Amino acid sequence: MRKRMMAAVCMAAVSLMFAGCGGSAETTVQDSGRAGQESTETASEKASEDSVRESAETASEKANTDSVSAETASEKTEADSGETAGEKATLLEGKSISIFGDSISTFRGHNPEGYAVFFPDYGAVQAVEDTWWHQVVNDLELTLCKNDSNAGATVSGDSTGMEDPRCAVNELRTGALMGPEGMCPDIILIYLGTNDLLNTVPMGENDGTMLVEEGEIEAFSDAYSLMLDKLQAKYPPAEIYCCTLLPVGDYGTETPYVDFVNGDDLTAADYSGTIEKIAKTRGLGVIDLQNCGVTIDNLGEMTTDGVHPTADGMVCIAEAVKKALTGQQR
Repeated sequence: MRKRMMAAVCMAAVSLMFAGCGGSAETTVQDSGRAGQESTETASEKASEDSVRESAETASEKANTDSVSAETASEKTEADSGETAGEKATLLEGKSISIFGDSISTFRGHNPEGYAVFFPDYGAVQAVEDTWWHQVVNDLELTLCKNDSNAGATVSGDSTGMEDPRCAVNELRTGALMGPEGMCPDIILIYLGTNDLLNTVPMGENDGTMLVEEGEIEAFSDAYSLMLDKLQAKYPPAEIYCCTLLPVGDYGTETPYVDFVNGDDLTAADYSGTIEKIAKTRGLGVIDLQNCGVTIDNLGEMTTDGVHPTADGMVCIAEAVKKALTGQQR
C-alpha cells in the first residue's frame, strides 16, 4: 500500500558543373575544303556549347527562383499561422468559459459554496492571479462563467448523486457549469483524473463509444465517457476541451521524483492516454499537459508535493491551454 498522498490532485543545395572542349581547324590552302568542314563542325560545337551553357544558366536561374519561391511560401505559411492565432485570440475575447476540475483548479472564494479547496490554504500559490485558469481567462480576455472545481474529486462514483461534489460524473457537478442568470459557457475546460490515478480507480476499456448506464461507475473510462455524455447534452453550444494530466510524482520519495505508480501499475501517462482517446473519438479538443514543460525531472520545482503546481507550474499549464485555445498547439 502506497503512502497516502496530499489532497488530490509549448533545397538541398543545387550545384551545376559545366565542362566544354574546343576544336581547331588547319589553315592550309590545299585543305581549304576540310578547313571549311572543320569550321562548320567547330561552329556547330560552339553552338552546342552555348546551348548547354544557356541551359545550365537557365536551370541555375530556375533553381534560384524555386528556392526563393520556397522561402517565400515558408515565410507566408509562418505569417499566416501567426495571423490565424492572433485572429482566433481576438475572436475569443468576451466569450464565457467554465472550468471543470479538482484541487489543482481551486482557489478559496472562487468555487461554489460548500466545495473543498486546496489553494491558497495549502501549496505555494497564494494569489488567484497565479492560478492557471485565472491566467487563461485574463490573458485571452474571456469571461469566467463558473469554476466548478472541488479538491479531491474523482471522475468515477455515483453518477446519480445530487449532493457530493467529490464525484465529477454526478448530476450535481455536471449541472453546475452555468454562470449567473443561467449563462451557458461557450467553452468548457476539463482537467480531471489525477485523483482517479491516486485512488487506483480501474481504467476500463471504454474508448468513448460504449454506452454507460447511470449508477455507480467504477471504471475511469466509463465515468469519463458518461461525464462527457452529460456535458454535451447539458451544454450543446459549448466547445469542450479535455486536458491530459501533468506527470505525478511519488510523494515522500527523495527528489528528483519518480513516476507515481498506482495499485494497478498505472501512471499519469496511462490515464492521459485514455482521456486523449475518448476525447478524440468524440471530436473534442485535447490539451496536452503531459508535455507542457512540467516533467518528472523538474517536478521538485514545478510542484510542492509531486501533484500541486507552484506558480511556475501554473504558468506551464496556462501557456499550454492558451496555445490550444488559439490554435497554436500542434
